[in-house]
Amino acid sequence: MADLDVPGYMEFFGNDYLGAYRETITPENAAVETAFVQKVLGVPPGAEILDLCCGHARHAVLLAKTGFKVTGLDLSQQYLDQAAMNAALAGVALELVHSDMRQLPFEARFDAVVNLFTSFGYLDSGDEDMKVLHEVSKALKPGGRFLIDLINWDWVVANNLVDERKVHPNGTVYQEHRELNLVRGTIHNSFVVTTPDGISYPSDGLTIRLYTLAELTGMLTDAGFAFEVVYGGYESEPYSNDSRRMIVMASKSG
Repeated sequence: MADLDVPGYMEFFGNDYLGAYRETITPENAAVETAFVQKVLGVPPGAEILDLCCGHARHAVLLAKTGFKVTGLDLSQQYLDQAAMNAALAGVALELVHSDMRQLPFEARFDAVVNLFTSFGYLDSGDEDMKVLHEVSKALKPGGRFLIDLINWDWVVANNLVDERKVHPNGTVYQEHRELNLVRGTIHNSFVVTTPDGISYPSDGLTIRLYTLAELTGMLTDAGFAFEVVYGGYESEPYSNDSRRMIVMASKSG
């Protein structure tokens, strides 16, 4: 899909994002996360799975290795190019699609859709987020499963670290600042990046709209899903206000 209208927040999803969150998006974490997805998704090997906002395919490649037919979709062409290289290195086949998550070019195709690592909530309004859920429903077969993984809003409110300094092994420093907006239910992350040779520049980062469990399950119902279960982490931990993750499983009604 060509000539996409790329929103401003996508500027952050490149080298700055990969550098700032390198300790979280490790191969080791991807293996744990993918094993959890495979266990709870409840679809057989050979099923078709859409990895929505696949990034550089750290989960999609591992899912494909287990025998699923995986399609990765992302708005970042840079990440899709990297995903293609990662798939080739791993010797797996991935279908990679450049598209906006509000305009999915699929209808009743997939047995499951996964949306991992808080890849939902970047759009301008809750109405725009609802468009995504309706598109996911459209892309799924009747009874198809939808797994969506968000950071838990209650945990964020209780544990927000306003300022954090991260240092990359190459010497790049990422000074992160987080601003909570309790009225809008958003958190804005901005950065000052300092390169190893001492050059600093601002990176506006991103604003994420986070949802309570009640809000998210209500939205899923409105989009034609039936709520099934919620987990608090990738070890199938029970969900509570103290859980860092809010991983919801739903199925397409009908």
